[in-house]
Amino acid sequence: MNTKKLLHRYPLLLILVAFIVASLAMSCGRNTEIECRLSKAEAIIKQHPDSAYMILKGVDYEALSTREQKARYALIHAKANMYMGYSLVTDTIIPVAVNFYKDNGDTTAYIESVVAQAHHLRSIELKDEAFSLIDSVAASMPDNIQKNLNQELLGFTFADKDYSRSLELIERQIRLADDNKKRFNFEIKKITPLVALDRSSDAVALCDSLFDLPEAPETGTAEWLYLRVNYATALGERRETSTKAVEILKDAIERMKGAPAEKLAEFYVPMINLQLNSGNLTEATEYADMIDRMNVDLFRNDPVAATYLEFLKIVLNYEHSGALSLSRLSNTANSLRRVSNDLETKRQERDDALETSYDLSRRNYELTIERQRMWLFIVAFMFVALVLIGVIYLIAHRRRQRLIEAEERIDALEQLSKAAAVSSTDDKKALLKKTLLQQIGIIKTFAESPTIQNQEALRKICNVGNSESISDALVNWQELYPVIDELYDCFHTKLLNDYPGVFSEREIQILCLLRADFSTKEIGVLIQQTSNSVYVSKTSIRKKLNLPPKDDFITFLTASIRP
Repeated sequence: MNTKKLLHRYPLLLILVAFIVASLAMSCGRNTEIECRLSKAEAIIKQHPDSAYMILKGVDYEALSTREQKARYALIHAKANMYMGYSLVTDTIIPVAVNFYKDNGDTTAYIESVVAQAHHLRSIELKDEAFSLIDSVAASMPDNIQKNLNQELLGFTFADKDYSRSLELIERQIRLADDNKKRFNFEIKKITPLVALDRSSDAVALCDSLFDLPEAPETGTAEWLYLRVNYATALGERRETSTKAVEILKDAIERMKGAPAEKLAEFYVPMINLQLNSGNLTEATEYADMIDRMNVDLFRNDPVAATYLEFLKIVLNYEHSGALSLSRLSNTANSLRRVSNDLETKRQERDDALETSYDLSRRNYELTIERQRMWLFIVAFMFVALVLIGVIYLIAHRRRQRLIEAEERIDALEQLSKAAAVSSTDDKKALLKKTLLQQIGIIKTFAESPTIQNQEALRKICNVGNSESISDALVNWQELYPVIDELYDCFHTKLLNDYPGVFSEREIQILCLLRADFSTKEIGVLIQQTSNSVYVSKTSIRKKLNLPPKDDFITFLTASIRP
């Protein structure tokens, strides 16, 4: 049973297929939207991490269908938190991204996932585990990736004030650097850890050596000024070298005459410290007064520098009065507490505002999704309705077609009957028709007398073309072939002898009837086939004889068959 007949017989099967197709279309629509949201979030994550985070709020992680989608979601979510300065304490799904990108050989995404996982570990106070994770991954990576991962570790060590590790990592970076300029810059980074580890003499020696290198920056450039300030910081750690540090910093300030007041204040604060270490209380006081006269809101611009200045003023006051002001110390401590509280309040306000924005965006997104699903349902319903209408139309059309074909066959058989009734005995075609009609029990009274025999013939005729109906042949061909031979010069026998095995039994029957000048419609009735099937068989015969479409193959066979 072919597909067309199967669908005709079982229209519900077609409806089920249509429903499955519609469901798959809706599912594909949802997957396409998820892919679109993930791609959009990836595209804007660096410039607009808050917007990327908002986009992810509209994606249900548990509803993601593939490992890739879950890995992308986990990595984007973690990167958004990192870029916004948020804690990654809730990013517990980041190992999904680490494992997926490692298995798939996506090195860039794998490294990003590892870094995000390290930040997550640090957020839950597993700092050593975070360091070990990146350190172990870096060991197996190419130099350029190692340098990036070492920078990440360097940031961790500075944040943790683990300056011994900082120096180790700086040495690694110096070994991996591919030019002297980069090595020089890493050497400068050693100054802060050395000073913090109370190795100021080593820091001073390092600075002295750096000024003598060919890669040293030109005098007066920003890089040269940065190195000089670091040099002054190292010298200022000891009283015996503080005077030199003061001279270096004064020179740096002189070179910044046109700088804004806020920038100058950043240099005046450490100058107070250096003057105190040098024992120059008067000059230290002058710099403190200069900052006050600037009317710079140092506390708003840099709370840490403002607190640093306040402590220096307490020390100055102690040097002048010999008494340590507990009230000023308490006020400074309160200021630090207030700074901490203000920062926490601002962070909370920002988080609340962002969360409100996320919630509004999510509600809008959910409404949009509901509308889209409603339209998808309407489209699916209309699709199923159209399929139903199509099935109903197909069934009605096929029934009508069957009725028309049956009427045509009845008409053809009536014509056979009439032709046989009025023909003379000398007409070969008429004799053959009469013989055929006698075999199937239909004579002139076919349309007038509905006998059982006529009804049986009609039943067989009506079943023509229906492969599901099992019926006997209308014509006894073994009796008819001798009649064909008798009337048409042994046409059947010669056909078998000249073309052995070329034609099928059905094609032989058609050729014999065509030789007797039967029409296509009449042939269809006798061999129990539709007119279309007869045309197909005639085309097959023409191909086997290698004849052009317009040539008459009966004329060809009559002429070519041996006498």
